[in-house]
Amino acid sequence: MTTPQQAQEPRPAKPEGRRSTGSVKAAAGMLVKEANRILKKYAGRIAPEPAQAIRDSADALARFREAKQWDRAEDEAERLDELLHQHASFARKSPLRETIENVGVAVLVALGLRSCLYEPFKIPSGSMMPTLVAGDHIFVNKFIYGIQIPFTTTVVGERWGHIARGDVVVFRYPIDESEDFIKRVIGLPGDTIRVDGNKVSIRRAGDAEFEELKRTKLPEKCRDDSGTQQVPHCELFEETVDGHTYVVRYKTNLDPRAGARRVGEWTVPEGHLLVMGDNRNESHDSLAWTRQVEAVAADGLLSVKDLRDLTDEKLFSLTRPDDVSARGDASFDHILYIADHASDAHGLELEIWREPVLGGEAVYRALTAGEGTEASFASLIEGDERIGSKGNTKLRERLQRIGGDVVTLTLKSGDVAQDVVFRLNAADAVMRLRCGNAICRSPGRVAEKVAEVVERWNRDRSQDARQILDGDNTARYSQHWTSRSATAETFIERRYSKTGAEPATPAGLVRLRAWRAPDEGVDLVRDAALASVGSSRTLARQAVNEAGEDGWLVEDEHKFTYVRADPKGQVAFSLECGRQRCASDRELLALVRSVEGHVPSVIKDRTRLPELLPPGDIPGFKEMPISPVAERYEYDRIRLDATVRDVAYSLGVWVWLRPTEGLAEKLAALQAEIPNARVDDSVASGAIVGDAASGNGTQYAFAVPATEVVIRMQCSAGLCPTPEVARELAKRAYQKAHDASNFVDPAAERPQPYVPRGNVKGRAERIWLPLSRFWLPIR
Repeated sequence: MTTPQQAQEPRPAKPEGRRSTGSVKAAAGMLVKEANRILKKYAGRIAPEPAQAIRDSADALARFREAKQWDRAEDEAERLDELLHQHASFARKSPLRETIENVGVAVLVALGLRSCLYEPFKIPSGSMMPTLVAGDHIFVNKFIYGIQIPFTTTVVGERWGHIARGDVVVFRYPIDESEDFIKRVIGLPGDTIRVDGNKVSIRRAGDAEFEELKRTKLPEKCRDDSGTQQVPHCELFEETVDGHTYVVRYKTNLDPRAGARRVGEWTVPEGHLLVMGDNRNESHDSLAWTRQVEAVAADGLLSVKDLRDLTDEKLFSLTRPDDVSARGDASFDHILYIADHASDAHGLELEIWREPVLGGEAVYRALTAGEGTEASFASLIEGDERIGSKGNTKLRERLQRIGGDVVTLTLKSGDVAQDVVFRLNAADAVMRLRCGNAICRSPGRVAEKVAEVVERWNRDRSQDARQILDGDNTARYSQHWTSRSATAETFIERRYSKTGAEPATPAGLVRLRAWRAPDEGVDLVRDAALASVGSSRTLARQAVNEAGEDGWLVEDEHKFTYVRADPKGQVAFSLECGRQRCASDRELLALVRSVEGHVPSVIKDRTRLPELLPPGDIPGFKEMPISPVAERYEYDRIRLDATVRDVAYSLGVWVWLRPTEGLAEKLAALQAEIPNARVDDSVASGAIVGDAASGNGTQYAFAVPATEVVIRMQCSAGLCPTPEVARELAKRAYQKAHDASNFVDPAAERPQPYVPRGNVKGRAERIWLPLSRFWLPIR
């Protein structure tokens, strides 16, 4: 039993574990009040000395409380509590103990409510706009997905309710679980989510195809957090997934190079979710989360520069065939280089002559002379089972309708491409189309390409060739366009007669048509000029003189015609001289010499083209007015050179850093996978070489103990036509693998896009602040 003297001795202050000021203040007031009540009511049942000690302690505690000496008050409260417990326990219950118990009960109840039922949450940012605005206060239903045991990720009764696509959930941020995030669920376990800008598609577990989420553009404008200012370059869309409809917003002025335009594909693993914010371009969500890890990068072992050094190809694209979820292992990387290989079989070329001055028939004959087979458009589609099938009735009818505009057609089949020349009925136009065999692999495909060209031509005949011909979506194209220059710079026509008027017959006409640097080439102009007078180089008489051998003489009952081509000077002309002026070919050739005398000056200066046949060279004849010609020259051409990305021109590299099974075991496992595997110590000790998996190409696998990596390389036959090329690439990779800094990044950023199911705290259901939206449901 404590003596009164002992009871009066002050206890030493606690050096640590002090209670808060508020707790001490409350406890001191309750103890003083209770001590006075007990002394007043039960003083006779307490010995005098303890009663006095209680009285003195209560007075001291009241003084300390009044003076706000909380440390001394706490010590004195402990002392008074002990006195009351020893000498007056029959009359009281410890206020301090009661306070602690009450607080404990309250805390347990609050924790239970927050953990199992509802928890308030304040929206910290605008990532969920327009659904939720920064500063909104919401209630989170924590019971709907089951009860989560406090301070754990264990969920009891999960079967009561399942997380659904479109739910707005609050969860612990996977990168830093001390933070709470709020986003919308887009992907469930097994889903593959594809994002391409503002298009979101889902391939559900077990499905073969992607389904794009339905979106409807809304007329409303985007607003800022205050709801007053309009946000520029922003659009709202109503999006629906699994019957759940909500509103999202996208920015419309994003530069893809800045990375704000989201593109990618994610496969959600079991027990995880993929989430996105409704403010799609400004949300730190699954598509943006990364973690810092030590990671390998296979392109550090073989770069584009290495491939350019050691192979014949120069243009490469780099991809990682595995999706983001498969790249979760930072100690593994797989890359694929595909060369952009020039492909004549995918090439396209279109040449157009619009109302040619020599006549469409002449140009057509010059283009087809001795080459190809003349056919009808209908014959191209006859016998094509694809076009003739019932499912292609509309296509067949369209081809037949458009084919009616084609007057004549000649097709020449080659090993690389199909060449088709055709004249159009609606306009005096001639076209030559060259279509690679990868696109025009059958006569029916040729007909489709011709129909596509004719259809576009008929819509607007003033279009350039580059606006009429499109490439195929299986290749990438570079355009090479021969523009339509001013006609006056390329062509001139001068006509003479004795009266200056149109003569009754060609016998009274002298006409010069001349070309300087024609884009279709002087050889074709020469042949077309001969065809325009019903002749050819086979039928005409060759006239050799000082100007060269490429001169041709044709005569008929009305006139003599001389056609000359100068390939070196890029000048061609056709001189027709009626028999009233040229009674014999000698007189024609004399006039030709006069024209040829002006050719050197024309070659130097295009503006002197009209000087080839001035009036002074034809005395007694007057120049006739010329019918107006098109401002732009009749001919232009578009050539589409194709490059294709084909696995036949590819290189794959796999790298494993510190494989769990060990270097030797990993290499042995790879050896078992490589067809016709054998040891090749010329690359590295114990290296394995064999055939590529497809049988075309070479494959290597080797270990580098110095950096604890195993590397596999597979080179296709197109990129590595000989084993020696593949060997040199493998040697380069082996050398670079000895320096870890080439391919290991100790602080790499890797995607961590998924939310573990156990991190989900509940579903956001109601807004309770601000009052303007009080108790609105969260869509």
